[in-house]
Amino acid sequence: MNRKNFLRLVGVLGAGAILTPAVLLSSDKSFSYPLRSLLPLHLRGHRLRKAFNESDFSAADVIEKELVIVGGGIAGLSSAYFLEKQNISDYVLLEMNDHLGGNAASSQTKGNKFPLGAHYLSLPNPSNIHLIELLKELKLITEETEKGLVYSEEHLVHAPDERLLYRGNFQEGLVPEYGITTEVKTEIEHFLETMKEWKYKKSETGKDVFSIPLSTSDHSDELLKLDQITFDKWLDDHDFKSKELRWFLDYCCRDDYGAGSSVVSAWAGIHYFAGRKAKPALSDPTSVMTWPEGNNFLVKKLVKYSKSKTHINQLVHQIIEKNDEVLIFTTDCISEKKTIYKTKKCISALPSYVNKHILNSPFWPTELFSGIQHHPWFVAAVSLNKLPESEGFPLAWDNVKFGTKGLGYISNTHQKFIQHQERFLFSVYLAMDSQHPDLERKRLFSMTEAEKKQIVLDELKSLHPSIEEYIDEMVFHSWGHGMVTPYIGSYQKYRDFLNHKNKAKRVQLAHTDYASYSVFEEAFDQGRMAVDLLNKIN
Repeated sequence: MNRKNFLRLVGVLGAGAILTPAVLLSSDKSFSYPLRSLLPLHLRGHRLRKAFNESDFSAADVIEKELVIVGGGIAGLSSAYFLEKQNISDYVLLEMNDHLGGNAASSQTKGNKFPLGAHYLSLPNPSNIHLIELLKELKLITEETEKGLVYSEEHLVHAPDERLLYRGNFQEGLVPEYGITTEVKTEIEHFLETMKEWKYKKSETGKDVFSIPLSTSDHSDELLKLDQITFDKWLDDHDFKSKELRWFLDYCCRDDYGAGSSVVSAWAGIHYFAGRKAKPALSDPTSVMTWPEGNNFLVKKLVKYSKSKTHINQLVHQIIEKNDEVLIFTTDCISEKKTIYKTKKCISALPSYVNKHILNSPFWPTELFSGIQHHPWFVAAVSLNKLPESEGFPLAWDNVKFGTKGLGYISNTHQKFIQHQERFLFSVYLAMDSQHPDLERKRLFSMTEAEKKQIVLDELKSLHPSIEEYIDEMVFHSWGHGMVTPYIGSYQKYRDFLNHKNKAKRVQLAHTDYASYSVFEEAFDQGRMAVDLLNKIN
C-alpha cells in the first residue's frame, strides 16, 4: 500500500509545519554562511493591547463608505473579489501589514521565491463551485469535461511529489511500504476502509457529513461526539496501534493543524481524510497546485480585483457597531494619521485573537473568541548551491523522515522546468507545540538566529548528514500565530459561530479561525459568505 494509493482512496495530501526533530546530528566541519531574518510586524498588532480611547480621534478625518473590509488575508481578498463580481465598488480594504495575503505571503532569496506560509492548494471538491469558477477565470482549470475538470499541468505539482526516508533509504510516497509486516499492512488497509466510510457518509438531508469547505457539509450532531475526544483516543478505541500508521497520522495532524494527534480532536483528524472529494478528469485527485512562492501566486491574482481600493499599513483600533452604522477607527502605521470610517456594513476578516481586542458588537460576544488556539511557527528558507546526495528514491517536492517529529522540507525549486539549476531552495517549517501556545510564542521571539539555524540544521541533517557544505544562506521568518489548531470543542465552536453569523447585522466575520481549518478553500468561502449575508442588509 503506497502513499499514492493510500491518498487516492481517502482523498487528501498535505505538507506544512514541522516540530523539533528527535534526533540531533552534529558535524566535525564548521561552515559559514549568511543568516537573515525577515522583519516581523507583530509589534504593530501589539498596539491594540492599549485601551482604546475614542477621544484620541477627535481630530481624525471622517470617510464614509458603503462597506469596509478589515484584513487583507485570503478571506478579506475573497470578500473584495465577490464584491467586484457583483459590481459593488463603494468599499475599501484595510490591512495592517505592508503586504497582503496573511499567511499566504512570500519572499525571495538568491533569485528564488519561497512561501512564508501556505504553499499549495488542493484540487477542490465538485461542490466548491465558487472556487472552481475562480480557478477557471485564472486559467488554472482549462476545461470541463464529462469525466471532470482538466487542470493546467504547469500548475500541478510535478512528479515525484513525495518521498520518505525509511530504514536508511528514500522510498516513494510518505506511507512506509517496504519492510512493513503483514499485520501493519492489514491495519493500514482497515484504516483506509474506515475513512472511506466517513468520506462517503451522507446525512439525512443527502449532504456530505464531511466536506471542504465546511459550508458544503451537513452539520450533524453525530460529529459533536467526535469533537469531544482527541484523535489519539479515537484511534485507541478503534484498535489502530501500529507505530507506522500512528506516526503517519500524527504527521498529518502536525502537517495541516500545527499540532499532533494527541491534542487535535477526532472530528478534525477524520476531517483531514474524509473532507476532500476532488474528481479531476486527467489528474490524480490527491494532487495539488503549487508554485515556488506558494499561495502568494493566488494572492497576486486576487489583489488585482481590488487594488485601487486597498490601503496597507492601516492599524484598526476599534470596530463599533451601532444601530444604523459601523464606526472604524484607524491609524496609518507610517504617518500616524488617524481616520474614522463610517459605513453601513463591515467585514472583519481578522483572526480571533485580534477581533477579541477591537470588535465591539452586540452580536459578537468576546467569549466566542476564547479557546481558539494557534501554535507559533517560523519558516526557514535554505538556499543551496548543490543538491545533497541521498540513497534510494530521488529528490521530491515533499521530503520526510519516518519516525521523527519533523515534517521534512519542501523543495521550492521543484516546479522549475529548466533542467540545470545553479541554486536550489528548501523550505523548513517549525511548529512549536511542546508547551502552551503562549509560552511557545515567548520562546520563539526570544530565540536567536543561531538557535534557529541549529534547529533547521538538525532537521535537514537527519535526512542529509552532509547538507551543510552546500548551504549558502538561511532566511528566517517568525509567526507568533500560525495556523489554527482544532482542539477538542473546535467543531462546537464552528456551530456557535454559524449561529451568531446568521443573527449578525452590520458586521460579518470572515476567517479560517472560525472553521478551525487554515486552508485557502475555507478562507475563500468565508469571504463569500460574509458578502452574501451583508447583501441582505439595507
